[in-house]
Amino acid sequence: MSLSLKIGKALGIPIYLHFTFLIILPLFIFFFSTESAEIFGVTLGFGGADISDGAKIVFGTVAAVMFFAAVLAHELAHSYVAIRYGVKIKHITLMLFGGVASMEEIPRKPLEELKMAFAGPMASLVIGLVSFGGMMLADLLVIGSLGDSIVILLGLTGFYNILLAGFNLLPAFPMDGGRVLRSFLATRMSYVDATKMATSVAKVLAIGMAAVGFFSNFFLILIAIFIYFAAREEERATVIGESLGGLAVRQLMSDAIQVVHPSMTVQQLLDMMMATNRTGFPVVDYGLVGIVTLSDTRRVPKDRAPSTLIRDIMTREVVTVRPDTPASDAFRMMSQKDIGRLIVVDDQRNLVGIVTKKDFVRMVDIMEARKRGTAWGQPGWDQQFARPPPPPPAYP
Repeated sequence: MSLSLKIGKALGIPIYLHFTFLIILPLFIFFFSTESAEIFGVTLGFGGADISDGAKIVFGTVAAVMFFAAVLAHELAHSYVAIRYGVKIKHITLMLFGGVASMEEIPRKPLEELKMAFAGPMASLVIGLVSFGGMMLADLLVIGSLGDSIVILLGLTGFYNILLAGFNLLPAFPMDGGRVLRSFLATRMSYVDATKMATSVAKVLAIGMAAVGFFSNFFLILIAIFIYFAAREEERATVIGESLGGLAVRQLMSDAIQVVHPSMTVQQLLDMMMATNRTGFPVVDYGLVGIVTLSDTRRVPKDRAPSTLIRDIMTREVVTVRPDTPASDAFRMMSQKDIGRLIVVDDQRNLVGIVTKKDFVRMVDIMEARKRGTAWGQPGWDQQFARPPPPPPAYP
């Protein structure tokens, strides 16, 4: 969230503005203030309005703010339904392509996911219809150039909210329509198979959108790229999460832990990374005090590596898990925090292991192979991966 600015709370959920929002908002203001087009009898933009240029900018700004307020309402509708089903919402972020509600997990019951996914487009549709109703009423009651501008404002709000509802119902991740499609398919097949089919539809749609954008609108190509990779990430995360069901962190972690001391230099750390082919180490000094990775060393100029100590560059707030933490929860934690490894500690906070993204991917490959080759689910199959808790490592 370092690239986002917190602006408040709604329903107890922190609301953030991503830096890309600050890029797109002026573009919306410029478009609404200077352009003017008519679609289905609705005037989009104040460029042709009989008002001063200053008033056009004011109305354009109000229209842009109302649009993003409607996007926020869209995400809050998702969040409200999700909260009712016990899902924790970490935050909502407004960014370049709209809004994103960050949830700890997506409801896995098809009907629950359907309701949650459909809530956002329904909110946008309601806002759009109410705005159109207000436009028609204002057209009857208000006269003059100011009245015309109010009519344009309400019509523009109504048009783009209905467009937002329709766009989000496209059957493609990460739009709501992709989740609606998956929830429908999940009533007829497994959740993973439903996800794979829904993401395949999303990828085909993204390729088609990119082809159209190549001949018409470059912005469509950007949206297509976003959809394609978001769909691929959704499939990957779902397959990994489902494959890890029933496993604990102790069954994935490595207990052959190599650690470093905070008084070591960055040059010594780089030499150790070269020798071990590892890019991250726990930092210990009579206990776990931090973690240091290759990305931390990149902040140090080459000529200062021999004199800069690890304690000066390490991350002190270490994300840890217990050996009995469900593997799927640990993977979700890594994805949400965008980190490549988790430190495993026991109840006394002793360091007992480390688990990386590679460990999760490797276990998924093993699980997929077992599904294809051996009897899946026989009593005791999961014990083959179990191991006794390792002794705590010796600190240097």
